[in-house]
Amino acid sequence: MVRITASVGQGGRNNRPDVVVVQDLLRSRGVDPGPSDGDCGPRTIAAIQKFQSRFMAAPDGLVEPDKNTWKQLLQSTATVAPRTPAEWLGDSAQWPQDKKLRSMNPQLAVKLRGVLDALGRRGFQPKVFYGWRSVDVQARLYAEGKSKVRFSFHNAQKPDGTPYAYAADIIDARYAWTPQADSSGFWKALGEEAKRQGLVWGGDWASFRDWAHVQLVANGELPRVKKESGL
Repeated sequence: MVRITASVGQGGRNNRPDVVVVQDLLRSRGVDPGPSDGDCGPRTIAAIQKFQSRFMAAPDGLVEPDKNTWKQLLQSTATVAPRTPAEWLGDSAQWPQDKKLRSMNPQLAVKLRGVLDALGRRGFQPKVFYGWRSVDVQARLYAEGKSKVRFSFHNAQKPDGTPYAYAADIIDARYAWTPQADSSGFWKALGEEAKRQGLVWGGDWASFRDWAHVQLVANGELPRVKKESGL
């Protein structure tokens, strides 16, 4: 069970291992405390206060063992990811295409190469926007209302934190998510080629059409993938 030995934050004892735990938990709840470096500076204290503002009228910037803020951080909705290896840090949306493909489950990468090649032959300019993305980024997207889930197939990883995505977002480099992506026929073509490769296409979902999204397995597999990711 995740624990801290002493107080963290404004006026706290701020033992480095405890600070890292709190920083990781804050990030998993969609609040950015800066790097998980064990340094409880102004950015981490501000993050604690921002998190506390969700349930406290007067945030004090302090997390104490077994007190309310700590309990709020430990609610079942929180997820702490294994530490990501240094090679895979940074904005994954900016990675080269080859690195994005290497961040995926190999079966997905093979199928996506087939999709990309087929779309290119049809006159489109397909590119992977997201392959893998971190749990930290997922938490931020969820907090901003840009994702419906706290953990997605994009966040899948090996137990040691190495990326192992089961999903990707594919766009035409000219259009991204603008109306031209639809009027050009790109989304329709993406769905056709994804299904030809045996992939699940988000454009088929009735409740939320995620046009750029393709994934390796059905939605019902998400709990298994999350467990295998060590999350």
